[in-house]
Amino acid sequence: MSDEARTSRSTGPLDDEAEAMGARIRSLRREQGLTLVQLASLAGMSQPFLSLVERGHARLSLASMAKISAALGVRSGSLLARPPARRHTDARVDVVLVGEHPRERTGERTVWQLAQLPRGLFGTEFTGTEAVFSEYAVHEEDEFLYLLDGILEVGLDDGTVHRLHPGDTLAVAAGTPHGWRAVDPAGYRVITVTAGPHGH
Repeated sequence: MSDEARTSRSTGPLDDEAEAMGARIRSLRREQGLTLVQLASLAGMSQPFLSLVERGHARLSLASMAKISAALGVRSGSLLARPPARRHTDARVDVVLVGEHPRERTGERTVWQLAQLPRGLFGTEFTGTEAVFSEYAVHEEDEFLYLLDGILEVGLDDGTVHRLHPGDTLAVAAGTPHGWRAVDPAGYRVITVTAGPHGH
């Protein structure tokens, strides 16, 4: 089922995560001089739905995030990852500090940006409770997953499902359609690192 088919009319933003991602998409779209209609066309989705997303009234699946990030020329993780509160960056090193406040889950899916390098290494920490596979995501970067907590199932478009437990790792080659889901209601916490052509 597509994101648009799952979306019901809402009177306000879904949550802080949806609002933050919508604002990030709107900012990137405007930086590139694109209209809502143009970005929707590039990403293969409707303009009304994209408008809901930008206002935080609808949430994108990982597959739809991959489509929008490809249209904008950025990594899909950068659309929803919360920027770090404390960071030191120079030409050779990127240090992200949590500070006094530990990371907390704030919705069905919460993502924090970790350290990254300008030539393509990009890290995120995901927490989530979504229990079903959404559309399979495809992106242009190789992806490495390290499961910290919970049980996570990673499914491939050929029907293969890999069940990961804490400490397990999985790598997915660029261009491989895949999705993931939580096995139990407690959810999961996973580190992802992508490496590839996007340097944004």
